[in-house]
Amino acid sequence: MHHRLHRSLLGATLGLALPFTVASAEPPIFDAHLHYRPAVAEIFGISDVGRTLASNDVRSAIVMSTEGGLIRRLQAGSDTRIVPFLEVSHRLGKKMDWMHVEDLGARIADMLDESDVAWRGLGEFHILADDRFGPGFEQLLDLAVARDLTIMIHGDPAVIDHAYATHPEVRILWAHAGSYAYPPLVQDYLERHPRMNMDLSMRNPRINPGGQIDDDWFELFLTHPDRFMIGVDTFTTTRWEQYTHLKDETRAWLDQLPDNVARAIAFENGERLFPAQ
Repeated sequence: MHHRLHRSLLGATLGLALPFTVASAEPPIFDAHLHYRPAVAEIFGISDVGRTLASNDVRSAIVMSTEGGLIRRLQAGSDTRIVPFLEVSHRLGKKMDWMHVEDLGARIADMLDESDVAWRGLGEFHILADDRFGPGFEQLLDLAVARDLTIMIHGDPAVIDHAYATHPEVRILWAHAGSYAYPPLVQDYLERHPRMNMDLSMRNPRINPGGQIDDDWFELFLTHPDRFMIGVDTFTTTRWEQYTHLKDETRAWLDQLPDNVARAIAFENGERLFPAQ
């Protein structure tokens, strides 16, 4: 069923037109996927980031960084509330094989203990299915549970299944709605793992092809409005420079959702999952 017809039928059936009207006022943003690294900071400075986030009404944001000092400078130089994640693998120079670093759990614990930043999570961790049995991944899961930290994983479905088979209480933010972002698979995993949530960075072309939201994604967002967050994924300086354009591409499909669903995905879910401390 086409999403516009479905929306009108929902409103008629429930007799509640308001919750199913198209979003009118644009909600603020909780950006769940930002990177800010020293090499980028040399070109795109703290004031540039602060202006960019403010002009795009980014009220809160997960910022992944290797350096606590950079996080503190960003917190001081921006009106956006920063939710800091420690970028362990990038700091170690081990983007794809971090799970084989000896004593990884102890090394991460030392990084956390030696920092004066109140880290809320760890990641982003890239991991393929074949590496899910790596000793470092087990240590990472142990540490995340012990310290109540969220892990951002950029990885295959089998990685998520393994994590929850061994650590059912762990909180995972699955980057980019997973490696295979197809609505039936996404829905399956949301229902399998209730402590796992997803960010939708890099998925605008799939969600909103040709400027009209895909019917399957529309239905998925209405079914699970509390499990998704948006993000721009500023993994390069260019992505920071293009932030407004990329945010506008995201707004284009948010504006096609019912107002309550758009607000949930745009900022309410992030602020509920990562409340101010």
